[in-house]
Amino acid sequence: MLAIAITGCYYDNEEELYNCSVNDTRFSTTIGSILTSYGCKGCHGGAVPSGGINFETHAGVKAMADNGKLYGAITHSPGFEPMPQGGTKMSGCDISKVKAWIDAGAPNN
Repeated sequence: MLAIAITGCYYDNEEELYNCSVNDTRFSTTIGSILTSYGCKGCHGGAVPSGGINFETHAGVKAMADNGKLYGAITHSPGFEPMPQGGTKMSGCDISKVKAWIDAGAPNN
C-alpha cells in the first residue's frame, strides 16, 4: 500500500511565521502602513477612489472590513477580486495583522 501525505504551510517563509506579532495592531499605525505600502490608497483614495472604496479614512476601511470584502480580497479568496490588483499578494504576516484588527472589531485606534 502506498500512502502519500502532502502538507503545506500558509506562510511561505517559516521565519515569518515565528517573527510575526499581531499584538497591538492599530488602525492608525499598523493597518494604515500596510495599506500604504501595498499601494491600496493609491487606487482607493483621492477625489474619485476606485470602485467607490476609499481607504483614506477609517470609515472607508472599516466598511470593507465589516462586509468581509477586505479580508476576501487580500487573501485572494474565491469570489473576491484579488488585491492589490496587478500587484504582489500581501505577506502572510501582513494578512495576519489585518485579520487580527478585523477580529478585534476594526477599531479606530
